[in-house]
Amino acid sequence: MPLLAIACGGAEQDVDADVAAIEALIDHAVDVNNAGDIAGWVELFADDAVYMPDGKPPVQTREGLEGAAVSHFSRYRSNIQISADEIHVLGEWAFARTTVSGTLTRSNGNPIQVDGKELAVYRRQPNGGWKLARLIANSSR
Repeated sequence: MPLLAIACGGAEQDVDADVAAIEALIDHAVDVNNAGDIAGWVELFADDAVYMPDGKPPVQTREGLEGAAVSHFSRYRSNIQISADEIHVLGEWAFARTTVSGTLTRSNGNPIQVDGKELAVYRRQPNGGWKLARLIANSSR
């Protein structure tokens, strides 16, 4: 997987550690999606995050994020993988271009193939960790 990390501005920065932290956040996103963990999914996002799902209006509130998760996880059981195609770290901001694959299974048992791509913008939090600031999802179908 090609990774590019660029440090911009100010203080000394451990870009490799930032990339590893974002990779861990992506892995955690897989876990919460596959577990149907509503609270865990919402917690991936910063307080002022914007989620732009494929074919739907943007979600700009915590309540909206929770509603999107409830709606999705009540209709589908996920078995997905998210692969980082590239990660760029730019000081307090970072972004990742990812590929999402796997299946979503409806409550009637019928699976749907997932073939998507995302652009995720992350912002460093006051505790030094990273959270999603913007997530743009798009189906490849």
